[in-house]
Amino acid sequence: MTTNCLPNTTCDTTPIADTSSNDYLTTDQIIEIAIYIFCFALAAPLNVISLHKTFRAFRAHKAKSPILLLRINLNIADIMTIFLFVPKQVIWILTYGWYGGELLCKIMAFFATFSFYLNSFVIACIAIDRVYGAYNISSLTAHRKSYIRCRTLLACGWLLAFILSVPQVLIFRLFQPFPNSSFKQCTSFWKEVEHVKMTEAEQSGVSQERHDQLYQEVLKLIRIEQIYSITHMMFLFWLPCLVIIGSYLTVLCILQGHLKNGKAMKSCCGKRRKYGSEESRLTPPNSLHLNEESFTNVQIEIRPENGDAIANGSTARLNTRFACSKEDVLSTPESTPVRIGSLKKKQHQKIGALSVTTIHKAKQHAKRQATWIILAYLLIWSPYNVFTLLNMTGAKELLWLKPYFINLSFLHAAMCANPIVNPLIYGVFQRPTRK
Repeated sequence: MTTNCLPNTTCDTTPIADTSSNDYLTTDQIIEIAIYIFCFALAAPLNVISLHKTFRAFRAHKAKSPILLLRINLNIADIMTIFLFVPKQVIWILTYGWYGGELLCKIMAFFATFSFYLNSFVIACIAIDRVYGAYNISSLTAHRKSYIRCRTLLACGWLLAFILSVPQVLIFRLFQPFPNSSFKQCTSFWKEVEHVKMTEAEQSGVSQERHDQLYQEVLKLIRIEQIYSITHMMFLFWLPCLVIIGSYLTVLCILQGHLKNGKAMKSCCGKRRKYGSEESRLTPPNSLHLNEESFTNVQIEIRPENGDAIANGSTARLNTRFACSKEDVLSTPESTPVRIGSLKKKQHQKIGALSVTTIHKAKQHAKRQATWIILAYLLIWSPYNVFTLLNMTGAKELLWLKPYFINLSFLHAAMCANPIVNPLIYGVFQRPTRK
């Protein structure tokens, strides 16, 4: 059995041979099954428990939490991978043939791809949401908009995963390659055609011209298959990977900008307390100007204990108190004195001076979490996708790369470790704050 192509696309069950070639399991197959069983044993209870706890916390919140909504969807994607893809792979390795009929063949081919797409897209949605959360760190209206935004992002992720997985239903089918055998395989359309053409080309009595024609037709089918598989990898791994890395780098840059503004505002407030009088007027930096239509009776400081909430993009739980004293006065760009406690409400106005300690804590938390997320995603997903891409482009013919292309199924099985690390990285067991 060879799986030197993309298993959860058209190459998933492509080897077409008689069942006699799989009378016993090879060492590679035994190790692959062991990896799948290990991932199932850990990820199945972990994700079921975390889904139950996260969903219960989501229902307990008076205001719907976008972070919990994202976690629920990530749990669902992981559960699909563990309960649909992993058992199917283990059964296929053990039996080698397909005994579930054509309908089940198409359904499993769809969900084997859909679960991986959904998992990758939800992780990308979480990264994008945290960019918005960091940007709107001090906006009172951000929480209401964030839930709607998360629903929109998730809807797009589910829809895109569905659309990209539909071709699997059309491509995969039940095929009986040997007329005198009951052996059947769930394989792709072009693998079926390739087998038929190669069988004809190997028959005696076929002219050289016909043999060359059949060979060229097979090469065309192989190129089509490679284009489809490369497109699949682009949407499954490479594009989401760029989104995830770019998003978390953006979060760190935004928090660094807030940190600088917070230091500037803290300096202004400190000078006001030390040297201010009723006649003193302070002009904050341009980025912190308040206009006539700013908030009414709002005095907010983001305190150090809220650092984790900032890094996670949630501003609904932030504790509030006066950033400076009520007597601290800010001036508008027109140098008109405006007291914080008497400002009119404006929906999109940002407020107050962010605590330098809080922003620093949020930045450090974001750095740690971004590092773990990016490392886990790259370590789990990239080895298989990189080697598969090299395999399809012919790089495996290079002498120094040949030892690494013995069996790519090991790397694909290792991708199923993703449902284990996701609940740990994204903190599904953290106790959420009730609203």
